[in-house]
Amino acid sequence: MREIQVKSALTFSEVKKRYTLSPYVGCTNSCVYCYARDYARRYKEMKWESEIIVKKNIDEALRGDIIRKKPVYVFMSTMCDPYQPIEEKYRLIRKCLEVFLEFPLLEIELMVLTKSTLVLRDLDLFKGMKKITVGLTVTTDDDEIRRVFEPKAASIEERIEVLKTLKENGVRTCAFISPMLPMDPERLSKMLKPHVDCVFIDDMHYRWRVKEFYKKLGLSWALEDEYFEKTRKRLLELFQK
Repeated sequence: MREIQVKSALTFSEVKKRYTLSPYVGCTNSCVYCYARDYARRYKEMKWESEIIVKKNIDEALRGDIIRKKPVYVFMSTMCDPYQPIEEKYRLIRKCLEVFLEFPLLEIELMVLTKSTLVLRDLDLFKGMKKITVGLTVTTDDDEIRRVFEPKAASIEERIEVLKTLKENGVRTCAFISPMLPMDPERLSKMLKPHVDCVFIDDMHYRWRVKEFYKKLGLSWALEDEYFEKTRKRLLELFQK
């Protein structure tokens, strides 16, 4: 762990017209397809999966950013899983959520995205927010595939249970099927449909990064345009019912 002080918490994306908030740099989920590791190039000699940079004062920086920038939409987060194990110690996402609650009149829309069961720790805060969606990344229905591609993340069953609990407590939920790993679309949609309000579907970006990995596993077919197009079409049909 390496602790740093930051002057700003929110980063604006001109392309997506939204602010993002990442309390850490680096992620111990060890997902083989992770594109965010390229971000580590900004930090000399950083090892993405074994060294975590902690933005220790991010909640204080966030308070100032909200006052100055008055964000409408904030996505947490793009450069790490905000609820990776280190969050249990530092509680930075919880502190940031508490800061957002200080500004109820702004009605800032929040999206939280994770693969972790730790997100349920903050259920009490989610229930006090008017505009929040909590998303779980669920890339496949097959936990054997999950173990290969996301070795240190929560199981698929655990993520479904998190969505169920959030939904039962009145929190708006979303499933991020991104990237689409090898799957049975019928089974995955059946698992998710009762517990989500929205679904985001996307294929594999930066395919060159995982091309050899797929080939080694005999899964090269699941990295072709035909697979992504066919799977996306079927998922859309099933969810739109």
